[in-house]
Amino acid sequence: MKAVKTKQNAIAEAESELIRLVRQSESVSRVELARQLNLAPSTVGLYVDRLVSEGYLQEGRKAVRGAGRPRTILELDPQAGHFIGVDFEASQIAITSVDFSQKVHQQEVIRILASDSAKQVVDKIESGIRAIADSDRLLGIGIGVPGVIDHAQGIAVHYEHIPSWHNISLVGHFTQLFEVPVYIENNIRAMALAEQWFGSARGVSDFVCLGIRSGIGAGVVIDGRLHTGRDGLAGEIGNWPCRRATRQSQEILPLEQIASVRAILSELAEQTMAGADTMLTLKRNRIVLEDMLHAAEENDPLVLKALTQAATAVGQVIAQISLLLNPQLMIVAGPLAKLSETFLEPLRNVVNPLSSTKHAKAPQIVASQFGMYGGALGAAALAVHQWKPDR
Repeated sequence: MKAVKTKQNAIAEAESELIRLVRQSESVSRVELARQLNLAPSTVGLYVDRLVSEGYLQEGRKAVRGAGRPRTILELDPQAGHFIGVDFEASQIAITSVDFSQKVHQQEVIRILASDSAKQVVDKIESGIRAIADSDRLLGIGIGVPGVIDHAQGIAVHYEHIPSWHNISLVGHFTQLFEVPVYIENNIRAMALAEQWFGSARGVSDFVCLGIRSGIGAGVVIDGRLHTGRDGLAGEIGNWPCRRATRQSQEILPLEQIASVRAILSELAEQTMAGADTMLTLKRNRIVLEDMLHAAEENDPLVLKALTQAATAVGQVIAQISLLLNPQLMIVAGPLAKLSETFLEPLRNVVNPLSSTKHAKAPQIVASQFGMYGGALGAAALAVHQWKPDR
């Protein structure tokens, strides 16, 4: 029995790898798959026939290349099923569904209240998944989780911005609820996966995705592989020590306390409350993100000063990451990525002089194009690429 199970697992692995190759190519035939998989054409033919009969693959157009018979191109069948991707942090949950060919179908955003407990956040994630999932065709769920996670146990270990968020068994909980495979990854690393598979980093082997939201983290890809570190803590750069100038002196603070969206809004609220000259207005003693973004576009001096201070800290960290890893590309994700002139330009102005030396080269710095759904899209892609047929 064990030998049969081992053989079935091997077949499932080979077929899932075959499907991954079809995903990565715009046009691939059986013969080309056999060559890439280093398998006999007859074996690949058996796998393909089974996957076509089960509705995972379909034979598409004919392609002619030079003399000889036209090749039959294999394509993914979008009707085979769908996957759900979830991404959340302190203020909101983003959920997206993609079909078997990775085309986005539905998206949902759910607000998280400051008073929400860990259980309430988990319940909101469940509700959001049920709102867009077709339970009869759901094949897998990926969840981008803020803070520290334990991949082996499927546990969200800690996140300081949600009350009582400690050792939450997300994989076990959602596997039991939806009876499909569930995968978790740090949410910023999920953003990096989205950029690698769909976005600015397609075809780029070395890049860093920097997520700036309630916290700050980095998804690091080296030689085409997501780098997680020995304990799964790679990219937790929120505590990176940075200098911030005050009126009297300079102080050393963690990056998150200077440049996260939460820190910037808090600083602006304090300054506004103290009577600073600004177009911003307090709402329940807080500054709303949308108001800050609008004020930045209007060149509000208080907001520009706060963004320049944040960009300086982030730019210094990027320069140091660049000296260490020499990435080709640095992608900035999160709401500040929208501010090309008031955040990204000052950031580049810090990075370039520090990175352009005889022994270093500044990376290209671009904004993510995915908006609030980047992490959810990456989490869905995580589930897609981990999926295997039942054998």
